Amino acid sequence: MSNFNTPNFRGWRAVIVHRHSENMDRLVRQLARLGIEAELVWPSLEGVESADIVFFDGDNAYDGVFPWPEGHAPVPMIALMGSEAPGRLEWALRQGVSAHLLKPIGSGGVFSTLVFAVANFNQQQQMAAEIAEMKSKARLRPMVVRTVISIMQQYGVDEDAAYKLIRDEAMKRRQSVEALCEAGFFDPGNGHHSPPKNKRKQTGSR
Repeated sequence: MSNFNTPNFRGWRAVIVHRHSENMDRLVRQLARLGIEAELVWPSLEGVESADIVFFDGDNAYDGVFPWPEGHAPVPMIALMGSEAPGRLEWALRQGVSAHLLKPIGSGGVFSTLVFAVANFNQQQQMAAEIAEMKSKARLRPMVVRTVISIMQQYGVDEDAAYKLIRDEAMKRRQSVEALCEAGFFDPGNGHHSPPKNKRKQTGSR
């Protein structure tokens, strides 16, 4: 990953999904020094959806504790881990954790954990968007093929010229080729487009 700028966390809001303890008081103080307003919530998660970042108890939290589908957190998630039990680690990973912080909370490490969490979350979001785009293109690819064939039949052009017409129109409209074909822009008789200039050469006797 490139072009990552270390965030300025001043003004951020953190929700800590954990029972009150001296450990959590220490975490709240460290976050405050970074300009982060932190709120400790347990068991009610009121306000968690408006947080900029979420810390959660990886040792005691449970399925369904968060108000979003498992693994689809809308913000970076940091697991607070005191246990290395495989079952708890697997559960934390299923939540889409972006980083973890060991308990007991020490005098350092919070800032670097925040930085890694934000960087990993951004990378996860970018990857998810790219995968969704690839799936969408794959789903719409047959429609693009049908549109190319339709243009070839309507105007007597070859495949390259038909695809160029689609691509040029998509660029002009700042859409993807797939989205333009899905919208039916090139459907016969819609009157939205002109025939390509470079028609396929005709053969045969005069």
